[in-house]
Amino acid sequence: MIYLVHGQNQVDSRRFLIRLKNGYQNIETINAKNLGEKKLQNIFRQVSHPIFKGKSALLIEHFAGNWKGFPKKTPEDFDIILWADEKIQVGPLPVKNLLFNKLQKASAFKLVDALLFKNERSAQVLLFELLFAKEPTEKIIGALARSFFLVYCAKRGSLHNINLPLFAKEKIQDQAKGWSQAGLKKTLVQLLGVDLALKEGAQAKPVLTAFISRVVSY
Repeated sequence: MIYLVHGQNQVDSRRFLIRLKNGYQNIETINAKNLGEKKLQNIFRQVSHPIFKGKSALLIEHFAGNWKGFPKKTPEDFDIILWADEKIQVGPLPVKNLLFNKLQKASAFKLVDALLFKNERSAQVLLFELLFAKEPTEKIIGALARSFFLVYCAKRGSLHNINLPLFAKEKIQDQAKGWSQAGLKKTLVQLLGVDLALKEGAQAKPVLTAFISRVVSY
């Protein structure tokens, strides 16, 4: 089976991807951004000879829509999962097409997810919608602080000490892959400055917009 998980709604597509990954005993992840066509073809050839027993999958992130070199048939108990942050034209092979383009209802937690996955565009749109709906800035700051702290714990290897559901820990571990400890520390320090500025009467939109733009580069 080939799964195509794609669309501009990265927050919901990432959430679905995390749930999908839970169904496999073994999963290997590669980033298509750093791979040429020939290297991808070599990887697909290896799919015909799975190393591990049990249900396994190959996850290719940032798939750009190049269908050349795909195996015509995958082994039993082996799936290929393709993830992209934009809509991809379906190729000649049969795939389970999962398009996430529907606009999402804004919430502080979806804003946090977008930012932790470093999707600046979605984060800025969600921030605008939250502020327009007069979401309390204290709630936004609180959600950001808790989530970035948990990702920092995951990066340090201490997340297991925190009482959270397994699916939540797996999502946090996935988000942590895109951050360094230094970047998370800088973000938390920046967040303290944002909280202080808002409490001193600064306008929320420019302060939070600038915060998002800065931290996605960490």
